[in-house]
Amino acid sequence: MKIFLDASLLVYLIVPTPEIEEKIANFYTKLIEENELYTNVLVFDEAIFISKKKYKVSYKDSMVFIEENVLPYVKVLPIGLEDYLKAKNNIFRYSLKPSDAIHLGVIENNGLQAIATEDEDFDRVPIKRVWF
Repeated sequence: MKIFLDASLLVYLIVPTPEIEEKIANFYTKLIEENELYTNVLVFDEAIFISKKKYKVSYKDSMVFIEENVLPYVKVLPIGLEDYLKAKNNIFRYSLKPSDAIHLGVIENNGLQAIATEDEDFDRVPIKRVWF
């Protein structure tokens, strides 16, 4: 399956809490082994920012984590005008935040089938949401 990785997954990987560390690692490993994984740079921006703001992880540490543990396994899709145009409609159709609407536009324009995210807002959209 072609799955888009959202920022919530990356934040949990960057800053795993003791109670979910093994679960999130197993979930990510299974995603890598059984699927084609995709994301975009907006997800990186969100994960790096949230990891710093909420968990005090340095920008450098988050970036090193992404470079070593995400980039080797995940294709980074570009964000273009077509994605914005889809996002514009998705904001109102599904009551999404702008960044989530952009992610959905990327998903739709690239024929992806699911999103790996904790964000239940994606339960309102016509793609599958997977979570551990």
